[in-house]
Parts: sequence; C-alpha cells; structure tokens
Amino acid sequence: MAWIKAGSTTTTGNVGNIDVNSMTANKFNQILYHVIGNGGTAATEFRVSSDSGTNYASRESGNGGADGTHTNDTGLPQVQFGANTEFVVSYMCNISGEEKLFLKWTIDQGTAGAGNLVYRRELAGKHVTTSGQITDVEYYDTNSGTSIATDSNLSVIGSDGVAELNVQDGAIYYDTDLNKEYVLYNNTWTEV
Repeated sequence: MAWIKAGSTTTTGNVGNIDVNSMTANKFNQILYHVIGNGGTAATEFRVSSDSGTNYASRESGNGGADGTHTNDTGLPQVQFGANTEFVVSYMCNISGEEKLFLKWTIDQGTAGAGNLVYRRELAGKHVTTSGQITDVEYYDTNSGTSIATDSNLSVIGSDGVAELNVQDGAIYYDTDLNKEYVLYNNTWTEV
C-alpha cells in the first residue's frame, strides 16, 4: 500500500469554507487541515459530500476532560479558534457499503506566547452514509462565514496509490533465493 495525494486546497482570501472536491476515492484517507483564523469567534464543522443534514455522530474530549457526545449533528465539531492557528490530523475509513468512520486530533495555539498553553481535542465520529465512497471533504465556518484566512490548507492523502520505484541503469540486485546477481541496463535485468 502506498500513500498518495488525493487532493489539496489552499485559500487565497478570507473564506467561510475550505474543501477538497472530486478527490480520488480511497478506502483509507489521512486528512490534514491547517487553518489560520481571521479574527472574531470562529468555529468550523467537518463535513463530507457537502452533506449538512443530521447524519453525523461523535464523541470528543477537550484537554483530556470528560467526553462530550453529539448525535444527529450537521457535521463533526471543531475547536472555536478565533484569530488563532489550528492544526488537525484525522483519519477516515471510507469503505463502500459501510458507515464512514473518523478519528481526529486537533491542536489550537491558544493565546500567543510561551506562557500560555495550547488547546487539544480528540474526536471519534461517523457519517452514516453507506453508499459509495466519499470524494468531497470540507471544513465549514458555522459562525461568521469568513473566518478562515488566506493560506489555510486542507489536504487529503489516500491509501490506494500504486508504489513507483525508479531504478537507474547500473543498479545491482542480488536474489538470495537463487543466489544470483543481476544488473539493470536499458530497463532489462541481466544476470551477472
């Protein structure tokens, strides 16, 4: 299994959502989200396939505190980040015929300076869609509509890539099973 980029978007202005549309469908995805806050009180939800219906459920904890639960939600909740910078790493199990499962870890810079602590959040969630695979993910601003600042980024990495190996002429390969040595010349392996 090789990880490949399935899609990526970087904002060029202050926006209310950031998404990766028409990404390559994969059974397993890693989703990386770096948001720069544009001030005010901002909060984003994570959504798939542009679905804002009540098709999400999650369990989350902030700074190691007690679990909070959310059912019949319009998305998977995020930290309220205001003018702060936030980074999210998440994984998605995206198998056709199954509900889509997510694990997410978030860090928010909090108040600037080394004398102030960061905020962390862990979340496990699901989207109840079972048909097909997800090919669209987004973070949507649920408050002001323009709180995601320029140069924020959402990238998706997929697991169904094909590993490529670029071997140069002159490379030598030793087969331990056959006890033979081969050299590559003009894309042909020749026994030495």
